[in-house]
Amino acid sequence: MKMKKVLLSLAVAFGLCAGTAMAKDLTIGMSIDDLRLERWQKDRDIFVNKAESLGAKVFVQSANGNDQTQVSQIENMINRGVDVLVIIPFNGEALSNVIAEAKREGIKVLAYDRLINNADLDFYVSFDNEKVGELQAESIVAVKPEGNYFLMGGSPVDNNAKLFRKGQMKVLQPLIDSGKIKVVGDQWVDSWLAEKALQIMENALTANKNNIDAVVASNDATAGGAIQALSAQGLAGKVAISGQDADLAGIKRIVAGSQTMTVYKPIKALADKAAEIAVELGKNEKVEQNAVLNNGMKDVPAYLLSPIAVNKANIDDTIIKDGFHSKEAVYQ
Repeated sequence: MKMKKVLLSLAVAFGLCAGTAMAKDLTIGMSIDDLRLERWQKDRDIFVNKAESLGAKVFVQSANGNDQTQVSQIENMINRGVDVLVIIPFNGEALSNVIAEAKREGIKVLAYDRLINNADLDFYVSFDNEKVGELQAESIVAVKPEGNYFLMGGSPVDNNAKLFRKGQMKVLQPLIDSGKIKVVGDQWVDSWLAEKALQIMENALTANKNNIDAVVASNDATAGGAIQALSAQGLAGKVAISGQDADLAGIKRIVAGSQTMTVYKPIKALADKAAEIAVELGKNEKVEQNAVLNNGMKDVPAYLLSPIAVNKANIDDTIIKDGFHSKEAVYQ
């Protein structure tokens, strides 16, 4: 009888241990390009909250805009034994080796917002980034249908920057071909830094004797730098300029009239969806997809959300209605 009780106790204990092992927390390593940018702080907070509500633990690190730092942080996450890696790459060309390492360890890899090229990704979640570029160009053409245009691309190592440009040119190329628009300069901005955009714009204004009618800037940070240069020449509000990300500073500039538009990407929808996908990947569950993008190595299953063009007329119905920024913050 005693023996039976001992065996029963052992069986119960073993069952509890096995149950605990099976219920091991799903761990997600989130590697972010640069948390110094307002945009990524929002993504992080929403993603972590959603993933934790789904029972996962999230470990976050910021590469501060350095590809070597990002590689070593991802290696650190692999060594910690995370189940899923969610990566917002600084350099979408520099991570194929470390991702191959993750895959050898059986870790699932989700590229967030920016595609990672030539890498064995499991999934990609983002906005339709060509559409972002189309919205930027369409909005500027609506205000300045002809004249001298300056093209300000984003970071040359960010795959999204190339997709934005592709979308912009779908709209602009026919007008360039017809002679209505003349491109008087085209430069890419390292790391999307406003101070680099400021220098580029100062040089462009000097080279063109201030004769620039429109700037197709690929995000709000670069638009902000360009507008500083335009302001110094008394041209802020006279030159049409696009943006993206609906940063508070960008929205305030739209209200003030110095920036024409921004592209709002409902980050809550993106971050929530990414957290759901990361958990589904970690549990080997079926993941909903609505697109496929080739990254040079493979056709990557993807889920793409729709971006929204925002100008002075629809700030209240988009940004404020969604709680992305408060009315007080925008209009104070």
